[in-house]
Amino acid sequence: MNIREELFKNQDDKYAEFQSKLIPNIPREKIIGVRIPTVRKLAKQAVYDNALSENYYLEEIMITGMKIGYEKCSIEKRLRDLEKFVPLIDNWAVCDCCCSTFKFTQKNMTAVWDFIQPYINGGEYEIRFAVVMMMDYFLNDEYVDRVLEILASIKSDKYYVNMAVAWALSVAFVKYKNNVTAIIDEKLLSKWVHNKTIQKICESYRVDKQTKDELKLKKIK
Repeated sequence: MNIREELFKNQDDKYAEFQSKLIPNIPREKIIGVRIPTVRKLAKQAVYDNALSENYYLEEIMITGMKIGYEKCSIEKRLRDLEKFVPLIDNWAVCDCCCSTFKFTQKNMTAVWDFIQPYINGGEYEIRFAVVMMMDYFLNDEYVDRVLEILASIKSDKYYVNMAVAWALSVAFVKYKNNVTAIIDEKLLSKWVHNKTIQKICESYRVDKQTKDELKLKKIK
């Protein structure tokens, strides 16, 4: 299997233009324009064929990351591969799509938790990787206090970090309303993240109108 050839067989120029607008920091010429379900299918086939990706195009980097989630191997090998992959993340789409593929986390919670900790103090997309991983896998009774403490402590001027923190807090709010409300009431976040968190919560269909109305009053002007 030649990964690049298969990607171009599934190219959709209109979708590439659409993606390019959503991921403005990636040059248009680095986006082939392949829909995510097809990228996932090709990633699974690449695992089966033991095919390697060249990591130039957006979709090639996605496949490199997704393969870590799809291959059958030890947690030690997954984390070694993940350590090589994280530096390749340079946009939110690769980060978020690949993180959702790392379901091996559910059976290796301690190992993955320890693995993501150093990235909390890393660059923009390293932090986003850590935040999205915590949001996807660690919003449970055992880890939630640690997750929220970390989220409240992150202070960044990077847009994709702050968006991830607000997103994670809004997801946490659904199950851990009191915990997240305490963070909002104590004004532990920057003004932007504080207001964006409230906005994201209010966009959720899983939060009732009265709660949304109360939260809107807590926005910082």
